[in-house]
Amino acid sequence: MGFILDSFLEAWHLLLESSVYILFGLLVSGLLRVFLNPNSVARHLGQGRIRSVFKAALLGIPIPL
Repeated sequence: MGFILDSFLEAWHLLLESSVYILFGLLVSGLLRVFLNPNSVARHLGQGRIRSVFKAALLGIPIPL
């Protein structure tokens, strides 16, 4: 029983530590939704296969930094 309780406690601590980053990601995605036109995003990232993946990868590079 102690192992299960310890697992849940560690999972809870991990959730608490990552909650700041999750909330920051939600805030950034909300701001992008407000300030960027969804049609223009779909036009640049929704057509084609290679070019849209390349553009999405370039836009996603700074996110982990």
